[in-house]
Amino acid sequence: MEQVLLEKKGHKAYLILNRPEKLNALSMDMYRRIGRLLDEIEADDEIRVVILKGNGKAFSAGYDLGQDESDITILKERKEIGVSNDNRWKIWNSSKPFIAQLHKYCLGGACELALPCDYLIGSDDLLIGEPEIQFGENPAFLMIPWVCGLRKGKELLLTGEKITGKEAAEIGLITRSYPEEQLEEEVEKLADKLIKISPPALFMQKRGINKIFETAGLRTSLESWVDLALYFKVLKTPEVIEFNRIVDEQGVKAALAWRDEMFAQK
Repeated sequence: MEQVLLEKKGHKAYLILNRPEKLNALSMDMYRRIGRLLDEIEADDEIRVVILKGNGKAFSAGYDLGQDESDITILKERKEIGVSNDNRWKIWNSSKPFIAQLHKYCLGGACELALPCDYLIGSDDLLIGEPEIQFGENPAFLMIPWVCGLRKGKELLLTGEKITGKEAAEIGLITRSYPEEQLEEEVEKLADKLIKISPPALFMQKRGINKIFETAGLRTSLESWVDLALYFKVLKTPEVIEFNRIVDEQGVKAALAWRDEMFAQK
């Protein structure tokens, strides 16, 4: 079974993360397939709107921490970040509107995949955020401050805290939130509205809005940030090395408990 699916229904395309047994945790193989499917979507003139969603209990818990990175180097990491970020720029640059349908979890690399979409529609109880800093790392696609501003950007990124879909909608991190049982219906309603709009007019409007942010420096800042962020993959403090060792052997909860104990006031 493919871990990323592409389904087409009329003028709608559904790009579906399909690794439900791992809460759709993203791997490099998934990123590569997403890139190929994005190219296919862009070349298909029958598709007028794209819905990005996840099968199973969650949109995605983020990048798969279980992948073997024992042989990681700066050059290899730079190449892998390039693959994942190319997908994000393909969504940003696409002539078609993208709707991210988010439920349960949208964390880390999954949050970064959703951010360039034109609409982020989440469930009220969605948990969204970029917890990478808790692992001694940083996001590869530093878009959150551009979306929700300086203060909220720092509040989220300097702690790695997660917020609910309802909170995310209030600060502009996502477009809207709904009770989970209404989520799919509301996404379909929005897609139906977009289908009826002239594709060239829609593309030019999307491109014009995006260009405002690019002129302000969005693209330059995100691309230059990568060369700083990737060093955290290979330059580890003893604390981060021990944290990741516990993650590998006992899981994230055990590592967080170890960290809490280490910094507890005596």
